Amino acid sequence: MARNGAFPPYFKFLGLAFARRAGLCSAVPIARKTAWLPLFLSCAACVAAPALAQEAAVAPPVIAPDDDLFAPLPAIPELTELPPVDFGDPIAMPPVEPPDADLLAPLPPLAGFDPTPSADFKFADVAQEGIRYSVTVEGLEPTGLGSSFRRLSALKRGEKRPATPAQIASRANSDETLMQRLMFSEGWYSGLVDTDIKVVDDSRAEVRLIATPGDQYRWRQITLDLIPQDKAGLGADFGLKLGDPIIALKVEEAEGALLRKLMESGYAFAEIGARDVVLDNDAPTGTYLLTGDTGPLSVFGPIRMAGFQPFNEGHAQVIARFEPGQPYDARLVDDFRRALIATQSFGGVTVTPVDTGMREPDGRAVTEMRVQGNRGPQRLLTGQLGYSSQDGFRAEGSWRHRSFVQPEGMLTTKAVLGTEEQRLSTQLTMSNWRQRDRTLDFGAELSNLTPPAYIAQTLVFATTLGVASTPIWQKRWTWMGGIGVGASRERSRASILPEDDENDLLPRYTRNFLFVSAPFWVGYDRSNDLLNPTRGYRLRVDLNPEVSREGSSIETYARMFAEGTAYQGIGDSFVLAGRLRLGTIVGADLLNIAPTRRLYAGGGGSVRGYEYQSVGDLGANGRPIGGLSLFESSIEGRYRFGDFGVVGFVDAGSVNPGPMPSLDGTRFGVGVGGRYFTSFGPIRIDVARAINRTSRDPKVALYISIGQSF
Repeated sequence: MARNGAFPPYFKFLGLAFARRAGLCSAVPIARKTAWLPLFLSCAACVAAPALAQEAAVAPPVIAPDDDLFAPLPAIPELTELPPVDFGDPIAMPPVEPPDADLLAPLPPLAGFDPTPSADFKFADVAQEGIRYSVTVEGLEPTGLGSSFRRLSALKRGEKRPATPAQIASRANSDETLMQRLMFSEGWYSGLVDTDIKVVDDSRAEVRLIATPGDQYRWRQITLDLIPQDKAGLGADFGLKLGDPIIALKVEEAEGALLRKLMESGYAFAEIGARDVVLDNDAPTGTYLLTGDTGPLSVFGPIRMAGFQPFNEGHAQVIARFEPGQPYDARLVDDFRRALIATQSFGGVTVTPVDTGMREPDGRAVTEMRVQGNRGPQRLLTGQLGYSSQDGFRAEGSWRHRSFVQPEGMLTTKAVLGTEEQRLSTQLTMSNWRQRDRTLDFGAELSNLTPPAYIAQTLVFATTLGVASTPIWQKRWTWMGGIGVGASRERSRASILPEDDENDLLPRYTRNFLFVSAPFWVGYDRSNDLLNPTRGYRLRVDLNPEVSREGSSIETYARMFAEGTAYQGIGDSFVLAGRLRLGTIVGADLLNIAPTRRLYAGGGGSVRGYEYQSVGDLGANGRPIGGLSLFESSIEGRYRFGDFGVVGFVDAGSVNPGPMPSLDGTRFGVGVGGRYFTSFGPIRIDVARAINRTSRDPKVALYISIGQSF
């Protein structure tokens, strides 16, 4: 449509053209915009005429209209003059002053414009330099919110820096709102806050925040509408109690804990609804109503894998600690999800309970556990580079294929190049092998070792099967057993007599050994943490029977160890820890046992402060001989403050040629250490010194690792 409701000119033209084509009307010139309507109507009539004529042939006669309808309209009288209009008294308008001539003057050209401000233009002194201020907080003592307010206060943060009056006023308004919210969060709902800002002089101001807390509101009635009446015990330990202050944080914590308890008690689909809190200003008290829906009791159903699937659903069921038909427990679901992540196959994974719609005979819902994961990196290349004054240079590189064999068969190839060791090894690890946390290993290693006690080239093939603790699930009983076969070419570096003495009784020539071993160990753990225990104890026993052949000589002997550690917390920050380890070799003489199979002590993880393997008898050239018995002990005092800690320790140890552990020749080391506690365990830095050191022992030894020393 055209403006003012009129059709555009081309509509007129179309109407006229249609009429001419029909031959029913003559051309009518379009002289004015208002002439289109009669023309359009007449054309419409012309278009309709043939149809009407045809219809008239069969239609009944039409009654003639009244002649008065066609009578001419009376003439409009001609107006000779307009009637007078009274506009009232004229409004007196003030005289208009002529505009300023400068306003009408042309603007100066941009080429000659000077942007430098006039010399008489300057900001106010206070706005330019600012003033210092002091803050006084009054009235918060009964609430105990003073420290929280000071930590969050905008005025306190800027108190030591100058500020403009506008900044001070803005901070005061912000702190007034903050103080009000803090009081509300702790149940002081009738509290009021006043602000007083006083400018002492041109360079100093005083700000007072005055709180009037009023009465602290307390719970008068608590109703949990979502708990079924026959399960009222689920709300027995609800975090809110009658008479307790109405604290917002405790309300949220109580609701979260209740939802968690419901999901741990079999209600997989429990939901927390809206809360209704009504305050009574006269009391002052409040009532609490929590709504929601527990949903049906649930049992575990089948596991379904979606997305990336590094193994099938059957192996996923091996990893889970629940079986189909077992009552639903959210703690087992969390453990399952963490265990899936620990496989290192997923980049990310979620475990979601889904109602299958099926019901047990007792009405419990069968809940499907849906695993949705995305692919993680399946190959990993790592490297390490280090140097120490005792061990020299050391470089290590490894390559891992996490899904080399399904399910969870990880292949690891490692190479070590160092001053005292060169190793090349490969290992296939089958994690969660037919049972959660049970590991089957196949390994091979070729090495060239040159520590202080011996020089050896070894080739070892071994397989082991065991169950060990993990950070996800610390077990009370752990064990490992296996079998290994190998060959070695080695030589002791120690001598009883000077090296140029032909009567040296200690064979230092190269010797070739073949051996078969069947190592086995079992552990019992009652400590409260795997990497940073603060109470409890641990016990472990190792038994390693071996058969060794050198030429035509065959030796059968057993290496045995017993170790115990204990932890006792004193207060909240101090832990006293102790360790005792005993070892023995029975069944063969010392010189008939390969140097790599003898017992040694000294260094990190043993007696700190001494050179590696240097505790015990030494040859005439100062090299360790090794022994048939071992004694080690340590005591540590561990003090923690926040994420940091300090440690003082004393280590003791001895190695003797007889099979019975003895305190003869005990060496002592003392030192201090620091700890930095992270989410995956403490980072340990220890500095130790040997008490009765020899010339081969360092003056000070430094040890860095992850986890406590024991």
